Amino acid sequence: MTGSFPSVNNNEGFINDTDREKLKNMNIELAKTTLENLYNDNFNIYKAFTTSEERLYLSYLSADSDASAMKPSTLLLKIKKIFPKLKEESDIITRPQMITNKKATFDELLLNIRNYKDKKEIDEVWFEIYNIFNKDKEWKAKLQEAVKALEFKNIPEPINKENIQKLYGDTLRTSVSRLEKYRACPFSFYLTYGLKIEEKDTLKIENIDTGNFMHDVIDTFFKEIAEMGLSVREIEEENLKKIIDEIVEEKLNLPQNYIFMSTEKFRNQTIKLKRLVYRAMKYIIETIVNSDFDVSGTEVGFGENKEYKPIEIDLENGKKIQIIGKIDRIDIAKDERRKIHQNNRL
Repeated sequence: MTGSFPSVNNNEGFINDTDREKLKNMNIELAKTTLENLYNDNFNIYKAFTTSEERLYLSYLSADSDASAMKPSTLLLKIKKIFPKLKEESDIITRPQMITNKKATFDELLLNIRNYKDKKEIDEVWFEIYNIFNKDKEWKAKLQEAVKALEFKNIPEPINKENIQKLYGDTLRTSVSRLEKYRACPFSFYLTYGLKIEEKDTLKIENIDTGNFMHDVIDTFFKEIAEMGLSVREIEEENLKKIIDEIVEEKLNLPQNYIFMSTEKFRNQTIKLKRLVYRAMKYIIETIVNSDFDVSGTEVGFGENKEYKPIEIDLENGKKIQIIGKIDRIDIAKDERRKIHQNNRL
């Protein structure tokens, strides 16, 4: 039987248990509640334990496919309390030698060759088995390739300058976020910006998706009211909500935001997203109204052909690196607006 006992399912789904009970009382029965699933699971456990006629084997994984440690099921702890004299065995500590068919024996041979190279004691029978495979026409080439692979030492070597230029070019163009990524993990930087490896897309809304969406809506909001000749201090609450709703609907229909409209569950989440964006905008506007600052610009870029020039840093070897990027928002004091704007221009 595959899977594990007892199963873990904390997700009630789009409709929670309370909603399911109410619908059930109205003669509208949907999928079982988490409590009903728990009862059903216990019944399956009972059947599994009482079906065996002579012996019952209980096992558990010490680690999953990602090498993360796993704890044994709570059922094993209960069984140990009922039968305190039970002895637990592990194939990690006392692993039986597998000499069965050729494939299984060959895999076991490779494991013993590895142990031998690590100066561990192995049974002498594996020297004989090695000679058998080494004389076999079908397995000799496979054995030699496998032994060659076991001798491989994965020692990283510095990347030569020629390959670095192929990866990043002669002129290094970077941003603050890229530099922060490099400082946190140079290897991650190499994978992302050198090899340009991207994670496989999954059909779920991540925090970064919501964050990017909100940034885009807020940026569009300030641009639109600037085009309409409005000040954030003049916008009434009703008009603010209308503008936000229109911008959100417009953004949701863009191809890059398809995930928000891909399923009924995600479409329902956009209602919460609208409320979240509205509250964020209301907070930003209240902050501006109660201060001496105005919004000068959002998503302001600095770099070539941008409003501000790129930041240049002189290196010891005489070369320069340019830092380009964007600033989420620039606020300036009303009385010193022109002066600050001029002083900040690079």
